[in-house]
Amino acid sequence: MEKPFTMPKLGASMTEGTIVRWLYQPGDRIAKGEPVVEILTDKVSIEVEAPLTGFLVKVLAQDGDILPVGSPLALLVDDSDAHVITENTQIHFSTPVASTPAAKREAALLGIDLHAVVQAGARLPLNRDDILAFVERTRYASQQQENGGPSTPAVPATPLAQKIAREHEVDLALVAERKPGSKVKRADVEAHLHQVAEAEQAAEIVEASSPGPSPIESPDEVLNPLSPARQLIGKRMQQSISVAPHIYLDLEIDMTEAERCRQSIGRNLQDRGESAPSMTALIVRAAAGAILLHPDVNAVFEQGALQGQDAIRQRRSVHVGIATDTERALMTPVIRNAHQMSLQAIARELRRLTQAARQGTLTPDEVTGATFTISNLGMYGIDTFHAIIVPGQSAILAVGKMTRRGIVIGDDETARLEIRPVMKVSLSADHRVLDGASGSRFLQQLKLFLENPYLLL
Repeated sequence: MEKPFTMPKLGASMTEGTIVRWLYQPGDRIAKGEPVVEILTDKVSIEVEAPLTGFLVKVLAQDGDILPVGSPLALLVDDSDAHVITENTQIHFSTPVASTPAAKREAALLGIDLHAVVQAGARLPLNRDDILAFVERTRYASQQQENGGPSTPAVPATPLAQKIAREHEVDLALVAERKPGSKVKRADVEAHLHQVAEAEQAAEIVEASSPGPSPIESPDEVLNPLSPARQLIGKRMQQSISVAPHIYLDLEIDMTEAERCRQSIGRNLQDRGESAPSMTALIVRAAAGAILLHPDVNAVFEQGALQGQDAIRQRRSVHVGIATDTERALMTPVIRNAHQMSLQAIARELRRLTQAARQGTLTPDEVTGATFTISNLGMYGIDTFHAIIVPGQSAILAVGKMTRRGIVIGDDETARLEIRPVMKVSLSADHRVLDGASGSRFLQQLKLFLENPYLLL
């Protein structure tokens, strides 16, 4: 008997995945535990293992398709039913149907078979309008058969839900299918709009991440295509800088006490066989503490998110992303609930995530969901720089190197010049969420914690 192979849930936050490539062809023998398909979630590609030993009978999702979790990807048979490969003449291997990414996305959301749309008379390549027209024709035919004529099915919904649905041209019947027997409310329509927007963004990212042409070489130069990861980063950064109005705030911090505190804690930890915390770990701890006191930094601007009006989504938990350079690409592993962690716990988690990033073993949950990002280029000798805000966040902290130089200590009467380690930081903020004053208050709090790190212990 054929067994469906569905889109797995590869992380707690995963709602959909993209087929990157199949590692087997219809009719191939597969072994349980061996990778059978590569799936992209956000910017992490994962090879999904076969759930059984047998044969891949039919591929239902093609390379580049974006499908929700639980959607059928292929049909498999195990060894006990392997005779169907040769004896069951009803098995037909799937063939790709030419369609636009928007058509594939809409079909996936509505559970429509692209082959059925073609068989109904649509011309290739299919577009989104073909899918919507097919749905309307199917619904109209069903109504005529059941009621003897055309009618509009009544969908139980609140007046506000109906108003939002009309404004955004949302079919309430599609929303109602997700909660049968219940009245559709405003939150249901807004959740549907949010899911559609995410699907559209994912489709754009997949298109931008498709493999480029082969390198073009000449005696003097080589033209190399962008890697999928570099295309993804470029797409998101261009989106951020063009949509979010950036404001940049620079500040110098005296790191004398921070370095002394780090070394003191490090000596105690080394006596117990643990490694000393890095300066980045201390900065993460200070930033998380400052965010708790200035939560505006932990928010994000969302267009049309509240009854069609723009809104600011305030996050209560602080999840800090750490920009990490690897041989494969720039990755941003996430330290979750950093506001609840001690310096030692942050240091241990940071070491684990950094190692996983460089080994290429990060899971989707470990690279998604950040509410604030820190990019530290101090180890590369960079004094100061301005970072681009990650989409879905409102601020990013750029950290430069520590430089020993003379600074004035004390007031006018006791002023003296001392050589101290000074670090420059820069906050890039979304001006729709933060202004100069609110961003400055966050930086001043960060400075207070780093110049008096014992407040964090």
